[in-house]
Amino acid sequence: MDINDILVSDEALAVIDQGTWVDMSDEAPGLELLVCGLRSESARKAIKDKQVIARKKNRGKELTEDQNTSIMKEVLHEVVLKDWRGLKSNGEDLPYDSKLAKQWISSRSGERFTELVIAAAQRLDAEADSFVEEVSKN
Repeated sequence: MDINDILVSDEALAVIDQGTWVDMSDEAPGLELLVCGLRSESARKAIKDKQVIARKKNRGKELTEDQNTSIMKEVLHEVVLKDWRGLKSNGEDLPYDSKLAKQWISSRSGERFTELVIAAAQRLDAEADSFVEEVSKN
């Protein structure tokens, strides 16, 4: 096994941190999400900071599953999701709106949307080198 197949290149880390468009057509035809990775510095820092605050409220006790879920949802709409393309409402293009993103990610009715955002970020984390190749072609 070549170590270069295991390590993430600096270029790939930059894409994870800065974000890129991820085509979600396999799961949602025509949808692209502009996301940074869950392994991005900003996402990691936001998660850590929010966990510290929650632990203080818990007086040092371990966070519950609900608290961790809430933190993840906050990070998804505050940090990870940056834009979308191809999203429509009643056949009309729906421009990116951070308030809508927060509403959907925070609500039970938006669970499928939340899953798409997570999948896009995880795909970017896992396939960052191929995203670098794609960006360098354009």
